[in-house]
Amino acid sequence: MKVVNKSREYNNLTRRRLLYTTAVLGIGATAGTSLLPTFAAAQTPTRGGKLVVGVKGGSTGDPLDPLLIPSQAAAYVTHQYANWLVERDVNSELKGDLAESWEPSDGGKKWTIKLKQGVKFHNGKELTSEDVVYSLNRHRGANSKSPARPLMKQWDDVKADGPHQIVISLKEPDVGLPYLLTFIHLVIQPKDEDPNKGVGTGPFVLEKAEPGKRYTFKRNPAYFKPNTVWFDELEVLIINDDTARISALLSGSVHIVTEVTPNLVAQIKNAANVNIISSANSKFYYFTMLMDEAPFDNPDLRLALKYAVDRDAILKGVSAGYGEIGNDHPINSAYPMYPSDIPQRSYDIEKARYHYKKSDHTGPIILHTAEIFPGAVDMSVLFQQSAARAGITIELKREPVDGYWDNVFLKVPFWVSYWGSLTTEDQALSLAYASDAPWNDSHWRKPPFDGLLARARSELNEQSRKSLYREACSEIHDDGGHVTVMFPHDLQGVSSKIKGYVGFPFGENARNTQHCWLGT
Repeated sequence: MKVVNKSREYNNLTRRRLLYTTAVLGIGATAGTSLLPTFAAAQTPTRGGKLVVGVKGGSTGDPLDPLLIPSQAAAYVTHQYANWLVERDVNSELKGDLAESWEPSDGGKKWTIKLKQGVKFHNGKELTSEDVVYSLNRHRGANSKSPARPLMKQWDDVKADGPHQIVISLKEPDVGLPYLLTFIHLVIQPKDEDPNKGVGTGPFVLEKAEPGKRYTFKRNPAYFKPNTVWFDELEVLIINDDTARISALLSGSVHIVTEVTPNLVAQIKNAANVNIISSANSKFYYFTMLMDEAPFDNPDLRLALKYAVDRDAILKGVSAGYGEIGNDHPINSAYPMYPSDIPQRSYDIEKARYHYKKSDHTGPIILHTAEIFPGAVDMSVLFQQSAARAGITIELKREPVDGYWDNVFLKVPFWVSYWGSLTTEDQALSLAYASDAPWNDSHWRKPPFDGLLARARSELNEQSRKSLYREACSEIHDDGGHVTVMFPHDLQGVSSKIKGYVGFPFGENARNTQHCWLGT
């Protein structure tokens, strides 16, 4: 083997669904292994054959409607039949998908998007601006269940401007709007077609859907992107059991598997026919404290806990070193505006003791935990142990996974949590820290901070915008209620027969099906 590189109702949207969808949407070092973004051989792609993929996270109730994507498997399937207006390449740079170009005006309050012409849906209908307006507006309605709705709250209007151009008008400037258009749910579909039929413009045409079991596709012969889609057929199998998924890869019954858990990497490291792709991600694991409730309204206690966590040990113990340590704010090196000059907070027993003593806190601190992501309980145990060495007693209360977001999220003072990969700096800061954000789970509510984010959204100068985001991250780092432990990498298992596979950032490895091919 080669190693290559929260449930609270809000407009019918739950924290659980948002976590599912952001998880399918970072670049750190790994411990003890070489990390490269790709192992593609220098050879000419060959067309033909069938690709079989084993995917985790599907269930029998998964819909095809992109507005309702409830799981990582459903998101994987969506990438096969669909396209977006804008996409990110392997270097995280924006490029047109269905959009030919996009241009801001009025200081970023108005965006004109020109569409590619001659693109056809799988039902034979040609893409027009009316389809795009319909697709985007589905997410904006008052009764919409889309996780994209809160992200589009500043949108004032979406209208067609001719057959191949749309105009998006905003209530406030947002220079990052093109990044939002890459959001997993914002799929473009035909206006007069049932969105649950899986009809799109994408690289593969859906033939049969068996939610919770399998999805079969054939290559789209009319796909608008040349020199892509090398396989004639694609089968996506739902294999939720981690061991079974790896066994299928090792036996050769599947070519690619998603979500290789770090504890299973060691078991397959000697396999000659398997490669592990470790790609950057911006999802992060953390502990959260309610800042407006005792005892965590005390800033010294918050600092004591931040210094009392051994992030390096947790990264190695929970994710086998595949990832990047956190620094108590949500922006890591996956983002182009990563504030690398904020001093890295490290495990410091003396500083933890100093701030703990200064807080005047006594007695145990209750930490609620559950296996809501792989290694969540182990991460909590390691935190308990490192804090104990600093004289801080943490008692763990193990909660059932089922009901965690209903019974623990925002209902207890201190718990373990995670965010899935978010696509922009503004999303990472606004969804989790804006005063009116429904998932502001630390109750970080500061009007000047909200103003800082609004200024960043309207700042056209890139360096000035980066400075504003740096200021926002620094405030959270110094005073916030999150102990951000790490940003785990996305691990995929790939047969050595597969060529051309690359590691896409932000969890978008599902796009590889249209780029890789069977080698000899």
